[in-house]
Amino acid sequence: MNEKTQSGFTLIEVLIALIVLAVGLLGMASLTVHSMQSNQGAYMRSQASVLAYDIAERMRSNHEGATTTSTYTATSATNPTCTGGCTPAQQAQLDVHQWRAALQSSMPGATATITRTPNGDLMEYQITINWTDSGASDISNSSFSLRVDI
Repeated sequence: MNEKTQSGFTLIEVLIALIVLAVGLLGMASLTVHSMQSNQGAYMRSQASVLAYDIAERMRSNHEGATTTSTYTATSATNPTCTGGCTPAQQAQLDVHQWRAALQSSMPGATATITRTPNGDLMEYQITINWTDSGASDISNSSFSLRVDI
């Protein structure tokens, strides 16, 4: 009887192992890219939330400026120079200027609108931040909206 003994791997076995390994590595790379895109989208939503609450707290701390001026609803504001303290209107202008600068530095290209509606004794503010979310599988527009009564 002539029996042939096999020793080592054949070339076909090595080729199949390499193909399986390559498919696995491509799958891992795809999962990593998708995870990073999702994290970027979550980061942008988190930034929008923090910024919306920031301007809401600025308006609450300057109640007079928020209820008597339309500065908070302005799309831009200059940086006032307050000597000896700011008036409520100047403080509102400073708040909007600083907030819009923070918005552009943390969310480049984002836009924000603040609308004001009287609601009995209070003023109702709607803060909306819009940005382009490239974290999804396709580029889409996203927004965050916060309603506060001051």
